[in-house]
Amino acid sequence: MSKVKRKKMDGSLERKIATGAIVSDHFIRELRTIYKPDFMQVPFAKRIIAWALEYDEQYQAAPRAHIQDIFNSHARKDLDDDLVDLISAFLTEISSEYERADKFNADYLLDETTKYFKIKSMSNLSEDIKAELSQGNVLEAEQLLTGFKRTERVGSSGVNPFTDEEAIYDAFEVEQEPLIILPGAVGELLNDQLVREGFISFQGPEKRGKTWWLQELGIWAGRCRSNVAFFAIGDMSQRQMIRRKHVRIAGRSNLKKYCGDLLVPVLDCKRNQNDKCTHKHRESDVGLEGATKLSETPRNYSPCTHCVKNHPFQFRGTAWYRLRKAVEPLSWRDGVKKAKKFANRMRGRDYRLITFPSDSINVDGIRAQLDIWEHFEGFIPDVIIIDYADNLAAPKGVQEFRHQQSKTWKQLRAVSQERRCLVITATQTDAQSYEAEIIRSKHFTEDKRKYGEVTGMVGLNQTEEEKRAGLMRLNWVMLREGDFSVSRTVTVLQSLQMGRPLLASYWTED
Repeated sequence: MSKVKRKKMDGSLERKIATGAIVSDHFIRELRTIYKPDFMQVPFAKRIIAWALEYDEQYQAAPRAHIQDIFNSHARKDLDDDLVDLISAFLTEISSEYERADKFNADYLLDETTKYFKIKSMSNLSEDIKAELSQGNVLEAEQLLTGFKRTERVGSSGVNPFTDEEAIYDAFEVEQEPLIILPGAVGELLNDQLVREGFISFQGPEKRGKTWWLQELGIWAGRCRSNVAFFAIGDMSQRQMIRRKHVRIAGRSNLKKYCGDLLVPVLDCKRNQNDKCTHKHRESDVGLEGATKLSETPRNYSPCTHCVKNHPFQFRGTAWYRLRKAVEPLSWRDGVKKAKKFANRMRGRDYRLITFPSDSINVDGIRAQLDIWEHFEGFIPDVIIIDYADNLAAPKGVQEFRHQQSKTWKQLRAVSQERRCLVITATQTDAQSYEAEIIRSKHFTEDKRKYGEVTGMVGLNQTEEEKRAGLMRLNWVMLREGDFSVSRTVTVLQSLQMGRPLLASYWTED
């Protein structure tokens, strides 16, 4: 049978496949079922994958940092100098991936790897058949065709959910860890839904703080070492968005009018304030004794949060206020210093901000931008934030406005599934919601079908009194998986003058 020379292909994806084989248990387990060395064209990537497969076979895990020991062993015995240099540079480049293996987007890379291997297997088959036919070997060509086996991952063509052990293992053992972990009660409310393939939207009236919340989740995603793509559409310019993010990180405004003395809400317990707490670890010796303002607070009074973690059923959340003395407005130099510290916490992960005017980009445009980032820069987001969906341009070919909205939300849901990522956006509520105590599903705008696409819709609830006090209540308006009550809320303490929509939180008492 004739042999043909394979064409070389772009090695960027093969580098990603090698990275996945090193850092992800889930990826190397699935890769084993579809991998053939003949599919790989980059020599050092092929060698690394072979080592990773051997390691997985012995230890049932990806090698992660142990790949360096494996490389050192082989470098002394059976690698030429060029291959040593290439592998050494590659391992140095991806060393930060070891620390965030739990955030590695294995399923998306497996999808892309499967497509790539399918192309390679069919291309190889085509070349082999052509080579046989060029020499008149019809029977050999037919044998190649009939002996061809499709490259398919387990479950990609349907599974029996009761007998397919690989699919059952995948369902139970490949856990959906949150990509964003928020602290306190608001984390208890939201964290379980902030996972891959989730599609979450915030819902509230105009100027209720939707952009603040989208930005906050982007900041926390970065702190949790997730790659973030932030699409700001319509409401704010790039300069405004950058300033707001730096104000958030620094905790002080760039505007002098917000830099004077400021009362900032802090978490406290009602049982501490009314002096009914008798716990030995209580942080205050006295209650407020009828004080109604900060100047009347007993000198030795201190807010207490001891029971938040230690005795949560005894804690009764409320707010007290501390005085932040006047500060200097945030300068760009101070912003750079604070931002560098934040970037170091991300440990090599990436955050991309891109801005567009309203109605200038639709979901297909977002997909195109994600493709550009991935192809030219190797950037694959774990979290995609769109501020916000109502400002997206209409999908092509859809004329009626209500159907445009429905199609847009269907496409955003598809992005979360195609990219195996978390998509977060926001939408505006109707006029009746301005006076509502709690936002409910009836307060939608344009098209109720958006509720059918999201995996969760979060309501932003706030009265004028709560706004003045620096308080906001969050609730689930709709949740696809998990128990929820629309009327059960979490109260969040915030200071937007400091750029902080989430200072602390507690479960609101009925």
